[in-house]
Formats: sequence, structure tokens, C-alpha cells
Amino acid sequence: MNTPKIVAPGGSYQKAIVASTYGADEVYVGVPFTSLRMRQNKITGFDELKRTVDALHARGTKALLTMNIFPRNTDISIFEQTVERIADVGADAIIFSDPGTYKTIRKYVPNMPLHLSTQTSTLNSASVAFRRDLGVKRVVLARELHIDEIAQIKKDVPDMELEVFVHGAMCMSYSGRCLLGDYMNGRQANKGECSHSCRFKYKVRLEEERRPGKLFQLEDDENGVHILSSKDLCTIDRLAELMPHVDAMKIEGRSKSEFYVGSVVKAYKHVRDAIVAGTPIDENIKNLVNVIPHRQYRSGFVFNKLADYPEGEEPKQKNESVIANDSAAIQIETTETSTTLNTAGPLFNRNNFWVFSDKYIEHNGKKYFQIDPKEVITRGMKIKYIAKDGIGTLEILDILNNKGKEIEKGDCNKPDVYILTDKELTGRELLYD
Repeated sequence: MNTPKIVAPGGSYQKAIVASTYGADEVYVGVPFTSLRMRQNKITGFDELKRTVDALHARGTKALLTMNIFPRNTDISIFEQTVERIADVGADAIIFSDPGTYKTIRKYVPNMPLHLSTQTSTLNSASVAFRRDLGVKRVVLARELHIDEIAQIKKDVPDMELEVFVHGAMCMSYSGRCLLGDYMNGRQANKGECSHSCRFKYKVRLEEERRPGKLFQLEDDENGVHILSSKDLCTIDRLAELMPHVDAMKIEGRSKSEFYVGSVVKAYKHVRDAIVAGTPIDENIKNLVNVIPHRQYRSGFVFNKLADYPEGEEPKQKNESVIANDSAAIQIETTETSTTLNTAGPLFNRNNFWVFSDKYIEHNGKKYFQIDPKEVITRGMKIKYIAKDGIGTLEILDILNNKGKEIEKGDCNKPDVYILTDKELTGRELLYD
């Protein structure tokens, strides 16, 4: 069985390390001024970028640099200066989109592998073959492609690596090229300033042709009218069908939390590895995709041909096993990976107590790891955590402040709290529930 790489987001140093810790083979990190998440990118300087790349390599994870904006004339000089600055960072590949930037990248990093961004909306074998002949190593295919089309491209161009998105938010328009934000507030999505206008609530009114001037407002619920808001992509139930045709599976989420990234990476890695090894899938680990906040899931265009369903809905099928919020697979009448809720807006589950740092202090011969708790923590509290080999429960045995003094509790959002647990930790473990 083919084993596609898991490519995960690293919008900050912390997030990149969490992604690596929980099993990402490759992490894509934003480069200052040239990535599609500039506004949310926490890697704001080249020293921080170098630190992140080095840390990923130390953990055996590859670092991909996102430089996939479509620059205007005024941006070209900045783009070239940026490429020159990252030439010695030591990254494993650059993700680019604009053909006008190709020569600039090759001028400063002639031997670095290039990955073509999904921004180019690559939809066919001829386009993939053209990029191969140009020297591109991997193409991140358009999210609009169906699995049959992906399989045909792989058959036609077997020597090109193909990457597809398997999980995360979907754009309302072509990936990253929405004009709503640019029109409404002057923020260009393709230059890293997406304002998520398609997620806003809208008051929508209809006018019937025989009643001019009489406006009827669409019914809404407590989540508003999310008429433009797409469901989130989730393909975890159908990875076995996709894996033979692709070389890499991408998770969206550079602007999401560390908890989100770690949980999703853990779930997809576990399912992928179980499929390859032919071993049972642990439903508790697989269900991590439902622990995180998310919109209603759908398996996207990958498994749904829009032309077959003019109303935009799939036909019902009985006894299809899907993921539910109760941490187990259940039988319901649908073809889609879904949750038990039906809202198109965000689903907020109880979140997490944040992430253990690699930083620790020794007290009475024991290691106390640093954490920035998101809720009040006390001695004796038992908390679920995502371990390297599954999901477990740990108990807080003792709490120290940053001066090594024992304290009764750790307050919410107060940094430099150190805790001793009944489980041996290595740092970067995720706590939740």
C-alpha cells in the first residue's frame, strides 16, 4: 500500500513543533511577506523562520516554505529580497504559484525542490506534465478535482508527485482567490490577508417578480444565515480510496490552534498507518477530528461530483459507518463523514488546557513541565491528553510557579505554571476535556 506523506500547517514555531510531534512528515511554514496567511503568520522574522526549520529537522520532519502569493508589480522587488534572505534557511522545498516568480526563486535557490501551490488550480494531466517539464517536483492539485480525475492524472504523469487537501476549511471561490474581502474591506486574500468574509452572517432578502418592492427575508437560526459558508473538508473515512493515487495529503489550518493541528495530524496519521499495516483503527483516535472546533463536515469534491447532484446533496445510503461526537462509529443514513449537529457555522466543543512546553524545572528530583492553562487547574485534577501512542488520562500531582514554589492552583491564562503528573511526559503533549 502506498504511504502518502502527511503535510501539516505550521503558522508559528509552536504550531510547527506540535505538528511534528504528532506525526507530520512535512510542515509548511509561512515566509514573511510572501505566504497566503501573512496576517495570521506568527513567524514574522527570518531568524524565527530559521529556528523553526532547524527545530523541524531535529525532529526528522521536513520544512516547506510557502511563497505562493500572486505578486503585483510593486511586490516583485520585495519577493526577490525575501527569496534571497531564505536561500540559507535550509528548507526542503518552496511552495510557489506565480510563474513570474519562478526565475527569481531559481536565481537564489537553483537546486531546491519546488512544489506548485493549489492556487494555480491545476486540473488536468497536460498542465501537470507541463510543470514537470519545467522542473517542478510536486503539484498540489485543485480542490475541485474528483478522485477519478486524480487517479487519471497519476496514471498519465506517474513521475510527478501529487498532493491533495484532505482536511480543513474550504474556500467559497477558487482556493485563496476570493474577491469578497477585497471588495468589502480592501484586504486581498491572495496576498495573505483573507478576512473570511464568506463566514460572516448575512441578512439576505428575496424579491418575487410579481411583488416588486416586497422583500422577504430568509429564515435563519442562532448561527445566522451562512449562505456563503462552505462546510469543512474531512476525508478520514475514505483515505484508503485516495491513498493509492497521491504522494502527499495536506491538512489546512495555519490560522487554527495548536490543539487543532495536533489533533487532526494525530488522527490522520493513525488512520493512514493502520490502513498501510492492515491493523484495526482506534475509533477514539480517529474521533479526534470531532474533538476540535469545526463546521459540519463533508468529503468535498474529492468524493462528490457536483454535476451528479444538482441540488448539492448526496443520495442517502443506509448503514454507512461514520464518525460521531460520542467518540465511536455509529450507523446512520448518510454517505458523509459528519457530526451529530447540523449547523453550517462553527461547532465549539469544550476545548483544551493548551500544550505542554518542552521547558521544565526539576524539583525534588522530578520534572515539572511548563504549561499555560486555559482553565483553572488544581492538584488531583484528571485530564485527558493525546499521548504519542493514543489517548490517555493523567492526574496533576503537584503545581509550581516559575520560582519553584508549590502553589494550590494554576490560574487561567497565567503563564509559567509547572505541573507534575502521574504520567511521564516529554513536552508538547496536548491536553483537553
